Amino acid sequence: MIKLSLVTFAALPHPSAEGVHMAMMAGALSKAADFELISPMKVWRPKTVSKSLELFGKGLDGVKHRKFLQLKPKNTFFLNTVLAVDKTRVYYCRQSYAADFFIQKRRRVVLELHGLPTEAEFSFLKKAFNSPYFIALIVITKSLKVDILEVIGNRYEDNIHVLPDAADIGRFDYQPLLEQSLKLKVGYVGSNYPGKGWEIIELLPERCDNEFHIYGFSHEANSFSNAKFYGKIPYAQIPEAFNTFDIGLLPNQPDVIMLGGDNIGKYTSPMKLFEYMASGKVIVASDLPVIKEILKDEHNALLVPHDDVRAWVNAINRLDGDRELYRRLQKQAYSDVCDFYSYRARAERIVEIVKVK
Repeated sequence: MIKLSLVTFAALPHPSAEGVHMAMMAGALSKAADFELISPMKVWRPKTVSKSLELFGKGLDGVKHRKFLQLKPKNTFFLNTVLAVDKTRVYYCRQSYAADFFIQKRRRVVLELHGLPTEAEFSFLKKAFNSPYFIALIVITKSLKVDILEVIGNRYEDNIHVLPDAADIGRFDYQPLLEQSLKLKVGYVGSNYPGKGWEIIELLPERCDNEFHIYGFSHEANSFSNAKFYGKIPYAQIPEAFNTFDIGLLPNQPDVIMLGGDNIGKYTSPMKLFEYMASGKVIVASDLPVIKEILKDEHNALLVPHDDVRAWVNAINRLDGDRELYRRLQKQAYSDVCDFYSYRARAERIVEIVKVK
C-alpha cells in the first residue's frame, strides 16, 4: 500500500475552506492509502496544538494526525522533524516551499495548487518537473492548468492533473422533491466576500415570493420578511443547513477577492457547488467558464448571466413552476457528484497518480 503523508503549513484544525478541504481529503486518503496528516503546532498560535478534527464533523476519528513544532513561518525545523520520523513516504504538499524542501532531500513529492503560482513558484516548478522526485502537480480547474502551461510550456502537460474540489457524499441527505404545492425554498451557504455574489442575492427576496435561507454571514439591514440570515455556522452543521432549502444559489462574479486580497475568480472550484449537488439541491449558478467546467445548463443545473438579476429571478420561477425540470436536474447533479466529484474518487485518483509514477 502507498505510504502517503499530507504535509501542510496551514493551521489545523481551522474552519477555513482550506482547512475543510484538507480534513475531507485526509478522511478519504486514510481509506485509500497508508496515510497520515501532518500539520504544525505554531508557537504563536496555541490552538494549533490540537490534533482533533471533530470541528469538521463525524467520520474523521480514524485519521492519523501528527503534530510537529513550528518555530516561525516557513521554518525548516518543522519539515526536518517530519522527515526524521519516516523517510520512506511520499509527501503530498499544499505549499511549494514544502515541496521544494522534500525534493532537495530526495523524497518523492506531489504538489497541489489552488491558485496561479507566484513568480518564485513558477521558477520552482520549472526545476521540479525535471526532477526524478517530483511525481505530479495537482490543480483544481482546467483554467489553472492552461495558464500554468502558458508559462512553463506544454511539454509538462502530462504531469499536471486537474482534480476539482469535491464533496463527502455520505455527510449529506439526498431527498427527492416530494411536495407539489409548496413554494421551493432558496438558499445560499458561503461568505459575502467581494465577488461571491451578494450584489445578486440581496436583490432576489424582493423580486421572488420564495423563502430565502442565507448562511455564512449576517445582514442587519435585512428588511424582507421572506429572508432569514443565520450567520456563520460550524462546518459540521452545513448538511443540516442544506436541508432548509431546495434551490442552491452560486452567484459567483468574474473577480472573487478573498480576505488576503487574492483574486480566485478565474480558478475557483467552490466546495459548496459539490455539496449542493450531494445534498440534492438544484443549483442556479453564474455562467462563468470556471463554473461551466462542472455544471452544464439544462443538464445538471441552470446557468444564467452573473450580473443579470432578472435572469436569476426567472430561473428560480422556472424551477418553481416546472417540478419535472427540477427533479431531472436534481437527479443528474446527484449522479454526477457521486460518479466524479466525491472525495473518495479524488483520493483514489491521487493514489493512482502516485502508483503510476
